[in-house]
Amino acid sequence: MKRPSRKSRGEKHALIGVLLLTLFFAFFARPVHGQPTHYSLSATAGQVIATNGSPFSGKTPTVGVDAALYWQQTDSSFSSRFWRQPFFGLRTNYAHLFHSVAGDRMELAGLLQGPVAGHLDWTYSVGLSFYTRPYSLYPNPENTYIGSVVNCLIDFGFLYNIPLSAGNTLFLAAKLVHSSNGYLYKPNHGLNYLQMELGLRRGPHQSLLRGLPQAPPSSVHGAPFVLVAPGLVQSRYDDSEVISYHPVYTVQLGYIWHAHPCFSYGASLDLSYNFTHRQVGPADEWPVYPAAFVFGDCQWGPVVLRLGLAHYLAYYPLNWEQYYERVGLYYRFGRQMAGVGMKVHYDHIDYIEWSWAIEL
Repeated sequence: MKRPSRKSRGEKHALIGVLLLTLFFAFFARPVHGQPTHYSLSATAGQVIATNGSPFSGKTPTVGVDAALYWQQTDSSFSSRFWRQPFFGLRTNYAHLFHSVAGDRMELAGLLQGPVAGHLDWTYSVGLSFYTRPYSLYPNPENTYIGSVVNCLIDFGFLYNIPLSAGNTLFLAAKLVHSSNGYLYKPNHGLNYLQMELGLRRGPHQSLLRGLPQAPPSSVHGAPFVLVAPGLVQSRYDDSEVISYHPVYTVQLGYIWHAHPCFSYGASLDLSYNFTHRQVGPADEWPVYPAAFVFGDCQWGPVVLRLGLAHYLAYYPLNWEQYYERVGLYYRFGRQMAGVGMKVHYDHIDYIEWSWAIEL
């Protein structure tokens, strides 16, 4: 019996992903009590950005379509007033990549959007992307930069809104989009895009809460914290087609200062470990890398977005760049929080980690 090719299996997985995406989107496509519901549909066009390991990026334009469902936070809480009634929601996207050996891209993501000034908004999404032609030794060895059907997705950008008739808003958007799998499946050079959008949003126009609350709740304080975050990766140094996974983890010991109900910042000693580095380093070397880490948190109720920058405290050639970034999305409950984070080296996700932190 002939075994199905990696290509056909990848396409089936992608179609299953799109089906699950649609069902997931439909399940959440229902009104949230007390929050105005908005819908948008937009056309997209873009270009793959040249990165290490993406030899086809110079001739890879993209076109696609994007649909979103989101709810504006119009309650009177301090967080909603401070962020001037932000949007939370879901979005789906399909993009055709011309001349791309990775196939086409489909997305499912949660989004967060809020005003900057006037008609200008910022937007941020995190979720999953699906590619129809991942790498395989046969029949797709040319795809040397994306090894899996399912990948992480991050995008950030700005929208300019043009109000039309009541309930209709035309918008223009510019975004940076990133996909990679955190070495859950090699190769993992990742793909990055510059994406433009032209779309229409329907929903009740709401007057923004321009004025902030008189004073924030009295919650300014600081505390030491511990964060533990394990994960798994495939070795990027093993040329074998056999799939095997190795542990990675992060431990942080630091201090966080809650300077505001919606903002926090802090610093820590960041200890990262990658077992796969033992395959190319000295046998007696324990691949734990200490680094100095600084970060800032933005908080919408219990939802926390953390962005940070770290620098290794010594030179480690296996880590390529000596600086790296961390991005995390967490849910806070009391003095603890849990969620997912990513260690990012330049144009790819080094690994994905499941995080738990407690303030002491």
